[in-house]
Amino acid sequence: MQPTATAVVSFVLAVLGAVDSLAAQRPKILLTGYWPPSNEAIRAFCTDPVQNPGGWIGADWEGRGYDVHAFFPEFSPPNCTNCGTGTGNLEVDYQDTTADFWPIANSLRPIAIITFSRGSPGVSWELEMNQYNRSQWVNDFVAPLQPNPVPPDNSVPAGFLRRSTLPVQAIVNAILTAGVPVNPGICTTADGGGFLSEFIAYLGVWYQAVHRWPGDPAWCAAAGHVHIGTTVSWPLARQAAEITLRQVMAHVDGIRAVTVCQQNLGFQGPGTSRLEACGGSLAVFGNIADLRVTAALPNSVGILALGAQNQPTPLFGGFAVPVPAFYTGVVVFDAQGNWLAPGALSAPPLPLTDVFAQVVHYDPLLPQQFGLSNALRLVLQ
Repeated sequence: MQPTATAVVSFVLAVLGAVDSLAAQRPKILLTGYWPPSNEAIRAFCTDPVQNPGGWIGADWEGRGYDVHAFFPEFSPPNCTNCGTGTGNLEVDYQDTTADFWPIANSLRPIAIITFSRGSPGVSWELEMNQYNRSQWVNDFVAPLQPNPVPPDNSVPAGFLRRSTLPVQAIVNAILTAGVPVNPGICTTADGGGFLSEFIAYLGVWYQAVHRWPGDPAWCAAAGHVHIGTTVSWPLARQAAEITLRQVMAHVDGIRAVTVCQQNLGFQGPGTSRLEACGGSLAVFGNIADLRVTAALPNSVGILALGAQNQPTPLFGGFAVPVPAFYTGVVVFDAQGNWLAPGALSAPPLPLTDVFAQVVHYDPLLPQQFGLSNALRLVLQ
């Protein structure tokens, strides 16, 4: 019996829906470029058919489980020497780059970011380690000539250093092994030059720092910048960019493989504070995990409680879960109402039952002046 046309259409639509669903679940990697050859190095990863008439190759690139998206401006002529601002996405301008970068990043929620730009004369492939929150930048081409605000990042002091989290040595080694005729290197002591290259590099590592927590729905595991020498040919730039991308994917694969976030049991409230624990599996001896609280009352204090039993008990208009507690400790929240304890949790040397954790915190605006975070189940075996 031959299937009807309606049945065939329904089947095709179901398959397409499944493909779309898988694509929506794949993590994204964001690439950005500026002057050539940096834009040409990543053009094939652009989804815009006008900018990339050859077709987007970034969907599940090489079957590695990541979708890769590239954004960059255009220049006339394309092989320009004195290129100016360009046109389109991420023009070489502080205001335009700021206005474009954040909506792109917030929409994609990339698991990794690699920003590229044109560097010094020659065939260098320079991996920049240092990006600064500068209070003074090299003027761009169109007024206003400086970023607004300046320094751009008001969450840290002027001059604050944010470092690359890319696997820089692995990238250098891979390019050398492949025999690509560029000169890869890591810049560990200098900076990105104080112009738009360092500016977009800073935006990338800043985004990663904001979203570095593995429990964040927009978790970003790595970010950093590559300066490409001005005389690197476009085909070689693309080849080296793809080698760089493969190493970043492998690096992120490794991070994701060993990162576990402990189970949220709920019971949050009163208040909006959130308790999270992410890191190595606590069922494996020697592993450690970070513990943090967000959205508590700024500049206040709380008590972290750990218990061996899950017994929700009414307290302060909510429920305390780790009852009785075998450990309590004071936590002090910062000006944003957050607390972070890197490596605070470690896998015990002997098999133990699960441990339950929760934070009670002071908040005079709540009916009983105290709030409760959600409870966590720390899986220890």
